[in-house]
Amino acid sequence: MAHYSILVTSSPYEGQHAQRAVSFINSAIAQGHTVNNVFFYGQGVHHANGFMVEVGDEFYPLAAWQALKNDHNVTLLLCITAAVKRGIVGEQEAASAGVSGANLAEGFEQAGLGEFFTALHDCDKVVQF
Repeated sequence: MAHYSILVTSSPYEGQHAQRAVSFINSAIAQGHTVNNVFFYGQGVHHANGFMVEVGDEFYPLAAWQALKNDHNVTLLLCITAAVKRGIVGEQEAASAGVSGANLAEGFEQAGLGEFFTALHDCDKVVQF
């Protein structure tokens, strides 16, 4: 069985990339493969915006990522530099910037590119969405 790392660089608002990524991960896990982590980079960091609100019957990516974390223990890594540049901040960054609140969604961990590259040594395949 293969060990996957997933790289998400597309925004949650771009077509069906998020839905395809979540579907791919669920399928891989169902087939006995391992998904070591999902790394959100560039526009992909918007997936970790805790202020995202579910709208009607549309696919709600934030809940889907959190379900993967809770149900399958998939690590959700967020590039801290890309996130801060795009206004996705945790408690520590919010306090140091003097903003009123953090919007980093529950279940996501801040990381650097170095941590993602290190994690790549533990996988067989990388898939980007």
